Amino acid sequence: MFRSQSNILIAATLAVAGCAHAQTGRELVFGTSHEETSPLFLYASAYLQQLCAAGGQRCALQSLPGRRAEAMLAAGNIDGEVVRVKGYIQKHPDYVRLDEPFIVSRTRIFTRTDKDITSWESLAKSVKTVSYKRGIYLYQQRLEALQPAIQPHDVQSEAACLQMVLAARDDACVFDDGGISAEARPLLAQGHSSASVEDLPLYIYLGKDNTALAPVLSDAARRIAARGVPAQLHHKFYEAK
Repeated sequence: MFRSQSNILIAATLAVAGCAHAQTGRELVFGTSHEETSPLFLYASAYLQQLCAAGGQRCALQSLPGRRAEAMLAAGNIDGEVVRVKGYIQKHPDYVRLDEPFIVSRTRIFTRTDKDITSWESLAKSVKTVSYKRGIYLYQQRLEALQPAIQPHDVQSEAACLQMVLAARDDACVFDDGGISAEARPLLAQGHSSASVEDLPLYIYLGKDNTALAPVLSDAARRIAARGVPAQLHHKFYEAK
């Protein structure tokens, strides 16, 4: 009987070890709506590699259009999302957010000429029609709160958002300074970009099937922050010419 119990214990231990090995061996896939040539995607991808290596995981970042990342995480087809605001947890309370933001993004307003926009409130006093990239829920919330003073609507990409303004189809475009792709960046020189109207700390989220990894990755985030990794990556992708 003792031998039988020992065999059961050994088998259970091996099974747990096997599951743990499978968990660390499987690549975790994260999604974002940012385009692959944007500074924020490049920063987030490099940050994720450093974070997951420090946490004993293998990770990859995918650029997904519009709201697809949110839908895929809800369906369990990806493991997490990056570049989400702190309040995203209210929309998805079964997810888990890593403890610290991994970057702070700056929200700017693009117009054909300088309209002295310094806040969301001054935006509502200066323009009527405003576009923003589809899938950015916080921008949707901020702009809908300003109705009926303005008429907001979403578009497929930041490039489309800027082009709507330049074509005089919209008065303004809301964008984040890391979200502009390399292809869209020349468009900024054809109009005016405001100073930041809101600085947004951005977080990494894990889906409900991977919540157990949150303490490990949060600890890894603190360790790579202590090594100065975020500052190094910010300089590389945002500041270096």
